[in-house]
Amino acid sequence: MALIEKISAEEVLDSRGIPTLKATAYLQDGNFGTASVPAGISTGTHEAFELRDADESRYGGLGVQKAIANVNGEISKILSGVEASDQRKIDNALNKLDGTGTKRRLGANTTLSVSLAVAVAEAKRGRLQLYEYLRKNVLGESNETYELPLLMTNVIEGGRHVDKGLDFQEFLVIPRGFQFFSEGYENIKKLIKSLEELAKQKKHDRSLGIEGGLALNLKSNEEAITLIKEAIDASGLSKERFAIALDVAANSVFKDGQYHVLDFEFPLGREEYYKFLTGLCKKHNLFSVEDPFEEDNWYAWTDFTKQVQSATLVIGDDLTTTNLARLETAISRNSLTGVIVKPNQIGTLTETLDFIKRAKEAGLKIVVSHRSGETQDNFISDLAVAVNAQFIKIGSPLQKERYSKFKRLLEIEKQLNKN
Repeated sequence: MALIEKISAEEVLDSRGIPTLKATAYLQDGNFGTASVPAGISTGTHEAFELRDADESRYGGLGVQKAIANVNGEISKILSGVEASDQRKIDNALNKLDGTGTKRRLGANTTLSVSLAVAVAEAKRGRLQLYEYLRKNVLGESNETYELPLLMTNVIEGGRHVDKGLDFQEFLVIPRGFQFFSEGYENIKKLIKSLEELAKQKKHDRSLGIEGGLALNLKSNEEAITLIKEAIDASGLSKERFAIALDVAANSVFKDGQYHVLDFEFPLGREEYYKFLTGLCKKHNLFSVEDPFEEDNWYAWTDFTKQVQSATLVIGDDLTTTNLARLETAISRNSLTGVIVKPNQIGTLTETLDFIKRAKEAGLKIVVSHRSGETQDNFISDLAVAVNAQFIKIGSPLQKERYSKFKRLLEIEKQLNKN
């Protein structure tokens, strides 16, 4: 048993050079834990509130000095002397202190940094791997079987992740049929190299998106899918070992009641866009489609899921935003078959785990995900293993903030194999 002595926070920079929050939880027995929180650029309107300073003289208003003051002041005061192992009590105290239901006063970035830091400190105190601590002590589960998630690796980027380029936000590859996570990772690296070489041969202007995927000057979204298929062939890798998925991020292509995509010279109405998406799924045997429609178009989500679910996963991110109430609506309407999990969308560890538990009860696939603005914090790697998530999205290993999460999963696999 250990009590919290104090909580402190500092401002650090994420992978985009934008400030974010790093919190440290100090226990009275000398143990401590740190956690840095990410931030998204493509955010759903139903996400919990992210607190920024709005002081244009610092980082264009994106500083987090107010959040730091919240942690060092009232949050540290109310948590001082609280038992560190009681994660739900800690998170409930944070929610009560905020008092808004959407973290609008303290900020979800503020509360999450504290919530995760306490969990890390307590795992260290118990001499447990973080994934073990989360499974046994926070979830309270005795299952000793840990499964590493399949990678959903962003290899081509578009949407708001690039300065200019494709409409769809992510074109992903899933290595499957490999016995070990490390084998999947190794073959993803081979595929990325093949894709880079192919883009060079075709003289496509190329750079890296903010998650490390290639940003290419292609003429259509479908061309990106075709290029990935060509790269698989050129690499000599087996087609059966890789699946292709999309993150449409439809909020960014839906404007004035119509869908605007590069594949057409004119905006599409709902029916035309619907046929376009279902056609892509069938033609290219897409493994999954994330956020195919805008975040409040429940009818379209339900209809699309009914149409493609036997062959293609329909994954909600902006639709559900790691929010239990929105998840319940999605379940009742049969609007999806998988969910994205991003702890910073809701603001505490226990609320994140409650969301995952309910999604699993409903038979939905779990995809633990990073954000566009990342740090080298790898908490989500342990989280994915703790809950036996089927998939994880951590971007491309070409970027160090993403690689840290790949590296942690490789470490976990070694530990599990040794045991």
